[in-house]
Amino acid sequence: MYRPGSGGFYGQIRHRHLLFLLYLAGTVSANWLGRLADRRSRRSLLLTAVAMMLGGVLLTLPSYLPTVLIGTGLVTFGFFGAHATTSGWVGAHATHRRAQASSLYLLFYHLGSSLLGFAGGLAYGVGGWNGLVLLVTVAAGVALLAARGLPQLVMPTTRDTVGSEP
Repeated sequence: MYRPGSGGFYGQIRHRHLLFLLYLAGTVSANWLGRLADRRSRRSLLLTAVAMMLGGVLLTLPSYLPTVLIGTGLVTFGFFGAHATTSGWVGAHATHRRAQASSLYLLFYHLGSSLLGFAGGLAYGVGGWNGLVLLVTVAAGVALLAARGLPQLVMPTTRDTVGSEP
């Protein structure tokens, strides 16, 4: 069962649907970080987004509704921000066969999401909410370590390349 929907977080079922408004944080972060990636280091944006996701998941540990909501919002913001940054990075970094590079990224994005989603169900079944938080924390830690090894890459914007030689 989805944790915020249990344990007395809500007195009435009719308000639970409001949790899905937190997905707007993902819409905002994907748009904002996607645009920032053209002017800033993609690696630092990715590290920031994953760190926000990590902090957010830890905020869901206490059984106090405001921290659970803030944590869920941070996880959503960080996850979709990291995805937008990485997805844009693949297309910007590929010099040849960009469509294939992007499709491979999306293949592994969905494969990883599916495997971690399955593992999340197992972790929740074994350890409850704390087990799921542990899994997400480990996954975010691995993502942070992997992102640290990526090159600092700041892509020139269209304005910077107009009129320049190929």
